[in-house]
Amino acid sequence: MTSKKYSLAEFFCGCGGTSRGFTRSGRFNVALGNDVKSEALRTFEFNHANDDVPPSTIREDIRLLDVDTIHSVLADRGVRKGDLDVMIGGPPCQGFSQLRRNEHRKQGKIVKFSGYSKLADDPRNDLVLRFLEVAEALRPKFLVIENVPQMLNHGFQGRLGKLSELVIQMLEKDLGYTVEVAVVNCADYGVPQLRERAIFIASSVGAVSMPPKTHGNPTDQRLMSSGLKPWVTVKDAISDLPPPPLGKDSLGGGPKDLYGEVPSDFARSMRTSARFPHNHLTRSYKQQVLNIIKEMRPGQTWDTESKRMRAKYERAISKKARAEAMSHEKARTRLEAEGLINPAFYRDYYWSAYSRLAWDAPALTITANANFLGSGRFSHPEEMRGITMREAARLQSFDDDFRFVTSMTDSNNTTRIGVGMDMIGEAVPPTLSEAIAKHLASQLDAHYSSTKTTA
Repeated sequence: MTSKKYSLAEFFCGCGGTSRGFTRSGRFNVALGNDVKSEALRTFEFNHANDDVPPSTIREDIRLLDVDTIHSVLADRGVRKGDLDVMIGGPPCQGFSQLRRNEHRKQGKIVKFSGYSKLADDPRNDLVLRFLEVAEALRPKFLVIENVPQMLNHGFQGRLGKLSELVIQMLEKDLGYTVEVAVVNCADYGVPQLRERAIFIASSVGAVSMPPKTHGNPTDQRLMSSGLKPWVTVKDAISDLPPPPLGKDSLGGGPKDLYGEVPSDFARSMRTSARFPHNHLTRSYKQQVLNIIKEMRPGQTWDTESKRMRAKYERAISKKARAEAMSHEKARTRLEAEGLINPAFYRDYYWSAYSRLAWDAPALTITANANFLGSGRFSHPEEMRGITMREAARLQSFDDDFRFVTSMTDSNNTTRIGVGMDMIGEAVPPTLSEAIAKHLASQLDAHYSSTKTTA
C-alpha cells in the first residue's frame, strides 16, 4: 500500500474537524488552517501539534488575507505554488458578517470570474466569492466545499438556487474543474448523527464522485442486505462514558478504567487517548429547565410531549374542579400554584426543543447551541442534564484524543462549555471528512501514477 501523503489547506477551519478526518485517514498532511475565531484556532493548533509537520495557522478574515501570504505560508510547509493537492472549506453564504469588500480586495491580484460581478453585487456573498478567488490562486487538484443543505437553495437575484448555480458555473467555466454536488447524511458514513450537509467536490485531475456510503437506515432491509452497516446509535456513541462532574474537568487525564465496560465498536474506535479524555463535565441548569426535561421521554418531540402533558393536566384539572366545586380556570390556577402543573407545556416551542436523545437512534444535528436545552435535542437520554462537550464530540465522531481548548491562551483550559459547544457544533464530523479524504487519496494515487507513466 502506498505511503504517499498529500497536502491539505483548510479555510474556515474552526477547531479542525475536517483536518482531523484527513489526518486520521493516514493519507494527508495539513499544511494550513485559517479562521477568525481564537479559541477554535488554538484548538486546531493543539490537536495538530504532533503531526509529522505541524500546520501553519493564520487568524485573519479570509477577505483581508493576501494571497501572497498564503503562498508563502504553504511554501514554508513544503507546498510550492501550484502543488497543493486539496483545498477545503465551508464559506457561509448567509451574510453573517457586515464586513464589506474593501479597496485592498478591489486592487488584489485575483482574476475576475465571469460570475464575479453577479456575486459581487451582494455583500452577503463575500465569503463564498473570496473562497473561490483563493482557489483560483492556489489551483488545488481537488476543491471541497462543505455547507448546510440550504446553500443549494439559497436565493440570489430573486431566484432560489441561483447562488449554487453560479458557484458551479465559476468552478467549471472559469477554473476548469469537473464538479459533483450532493446532499449527504453523515449517518450514512458512520457518524452517530442525522446531520445533512451539502458537499461540492471539484477536480482538476479527472472524474469526480462522492465517497461510497458505509452505513444505512437499519429499518431498510434493502440497504442492510446490500452490505451496509446499520447507523451508529447514541448508545453506541456515548453509553460507555461515566456520569460527568459538575463544573470541573476532573476526569480528564484520569485512568482509562473510568470508561464503562463492553464498549461498542464505535466507542472502541473513539478511545484513542492513553488517558480518559478531557471536556467531560456538566453545568448546573435552572430549575424550570429541569422541570421540563424530567417529563420528556427519549426520542420524542416537543409537540408530542406537550400534548401528552396537557392531556394529563386536563384530567387533573377536571378532577380537582369536580372535587372542590370550582371552575376549570380556578382549578388550573390552583394546581399551577401547587406545582402540579408546569405551564411551560402549554407553550409552543420548536419541535425538538427540550427533547431527549434516544439511545437506539442517531442524534439529531448537534449545533453550536447544544449548550441550551431549549434549542434542540441536546438532553441526555436518562440523566437530568444536557450532553457534555465530550458526548457532543462523540456524536460528531471526534475521537477522545481530540481536546477542545476553551481559552485563547491556556491549552489546559477545557471547561468553558459554551465555547466548546460552539466549536463542536460548527465542525465537520471527522468520520465524514475521513471518508472524503480516503476517496480523494485513491483518486490522487491514480492521478500521480498516470503522470509517472506518461512522463
